[in-house]
Amino acid sequence: MIRSIRLLDLLLNATSLRGRLVGEIKR
Repeated sequence: MIRSIRLLDLLLNATSLRGRLVGEIKR
């Protein structure tokens, strides 16, 4: 269970970072 939660956290962090990068590039 802990492993799945960690994976979800990593996915959320990756998506948020990706969204931030995309937003910076689109500026």
